[in-house]
Amino acid sequence: MNPDNTFSIAAKTCTLKHNSQEGHSTIFNSGVKYVIPIYQRPYSWKEEQIAKFLGDLLTSFWGVDGNSSEEPMFIGTMQLSANNGSGKQDIIDGQQRLTTFLILLKVLKSEFPDCGELADMDFDWLSTQVSKPTQQYYLDAFIAADLKASGDSQNPYFRNAMLMKNILMDEKTNFSNIDIDKFTKHLLSNVYFVVIETRAGLSKTLQIFNAINTTGLDLNGGDIFKIRMYEYLTDKKGQDESAFERINHLYHKIDDYNSKLNADIININEVLRIYQYILVARHGLPTTLYYQGVETFYEGLFDTVFNINHWDHFKNNISTLELSLEDLEQIIDVRYAWEKQWRSKEGFTAEDACAMHFIWSSRYTRYWNLVLVYLHKYRGTENESDNLLLFIRQLSKVFTIYSIRYQKIKSDIFYGFMHKVIDALVNKPFEETMAIINSKIGKEKDHNPGGWYDLNHFLSERLTDNPRRKGIICRLSAMLEEDYKSTQKEQINAIRKRLFESKIDIEHIQSYHDSNGELRQEIWDEWKHNINSLGNLMVLEQSINRSISNKPYEVKIQGYPTSSFSIVKNHSTLYGEWGLDKCLERKEKEKNKILNYLFN
Repeated sequence: MNPDNTFSIAAKTCTLKHNSQEGHSTIFNSGVKYVIPIYQRPYSWKEEQIAKFLGDLLTSFWGVDGNSSEEPMFIGTMQLSANNGSGKQDIIDGQQRLTTFLILLKVLKSEFPDCGELADMDFDWLSTQVSKPTQQYYLDAFIAADLKASGDSQNPYFRNAMLMKNILMDEKTNFSNIDIDKFTKHLLSNVYFVVIETRAGLSKTLQIFNAINTTGLDLNGGDIFKIRMYEYLTDKKGQDESAFERINHLYHKIDDYNSKLNADIININEVLRIYQYILVARHGLPTTLYYQGVETFYEGLFDTVFNINHWDHFKNNISTLELSLEDLEQIIDVRYAWEKQWRSKEGFTAEDACAMHFIWSSRYTRYWNLVLVYLHKYRGTENESDNLLLFIRQLSKVFTIYSIRYQKIKSDIFYGFMHKVIDALVNKPFEETMAIINSKIGKEKDHNPGGWYDLNHFLSERLTDNPRRKGIICRLSAMLEEDYKSTQKEQINAIRKRLFESKIDIEHIQSYHDSNGELRQEIWDEWKHNINSLGNLMVLEQSINRSISNKPYEVKIQGYPTSSFSIVKNHSTLYGEWGLDKCLERKEKEKNKILNYLFN
């Protein structure tokens, strides 16, 4: 049996120093040095946790009313690695509480030097490997410090010591009148931990932690990946502990980039999602893995790598799989580079900027991040930017066509077609990727086979049946009336913001509910479905639309010239009068304009 797949658990009830219960197990008297391992978080308790910690301790000593006898207190579980005879044990869970006890005991020793129980107490039983060497430096400095003097406010141990002093010495707490010998004895003998010792590999230990963790901070997907990647690099690739610092560097890099962007744009889950696409394509894993949640995907991957649990989709494909910090760092770098390029619109036309919005507006919005897969492969290559923008424009056309033709996601686009695109992006030349996309765009006749899903029908008729389709078509129609080939950044942003960020309505040129109620039925009978067709619809600023409401056309046409949309201004010039014949004429014109754009 693989040793990675076995484990043992031993549990015992401990106090800090004195324990009258069977087994007499304690934290301090075992001679063990406790180590906070490199993959843990830094000490991070703040005022809220400290105040609750002290409040619970004082309540257990004084009672809720302040006059009751002391009662035992259960502080929670603490998970340790097995004691292998080295005299050291890793703290898997409980480091925040145990560290806070160390700080409290140091504070009490400083404030009550005559307390016999505290006088001979040492604090060298705890060390930390987190964020080497900073956290251990802070801990050493705190242990050696005279707490009567001022200390480093950046030192989290000293900072919480000062916080404890302020809380305990506050008049409301009445701690200055406490029987310190009795209180110290209570701390050391009447506060109970359930200590769980696990003998297992890191991944199995992590599973046990997740099962029993109730009082600490939950590990999120990013935390878990950090720990399991560390185990992968050390156990499977033979790297030393410095691997964790290299992993941490990636997380710090994300924070640094977000600081430069002045927003939390980049996150580790997004980075891991892109890496998921790359790993599945690069190693020929089952395509169903593209759609697994990020945490589920990496849980299955690492479980299979470490022989903990053989997940079906990984078990026959894992032998050649390699994980790389270099890949992850490059994804982080290109995510930042893309965000900078998107904000600056460097090299963009207005069409390129709008194409991204059409991708986001489509039924296939989840695939916008293939931009990052492209950049991961082609960053720094010749024609990198031009090819990227070509990729965006053409992919946008595919998504636009199929978002118009179908009311819901089309499975052979969402799955089969996109599988081919991702595979080509990762494994094949750029020309093959574009050939796949251009083939799917095809020709106009390919999308008009005759029947319910003809593009020509859904492009021009019954637009109000589906808000997404209506919004895409009318915005695309409006974009094509603008100077969408412009490379001027101010103009690019003006066009993009008007179409996708400003408050707009889709205007019925002939009002659906005409202001003359007596004419409505007559209008509906004459116009039929054409009243909701492309010929009778266009974008319009919400403020203008609300001001003209459903008034007659001769009133509306006076408001149209105040619009910032070229399509609206042009309409008021081209159509002095409006009727069904003009609507049919405009419908053909607008339909052909869009078809020419999509298939030219």
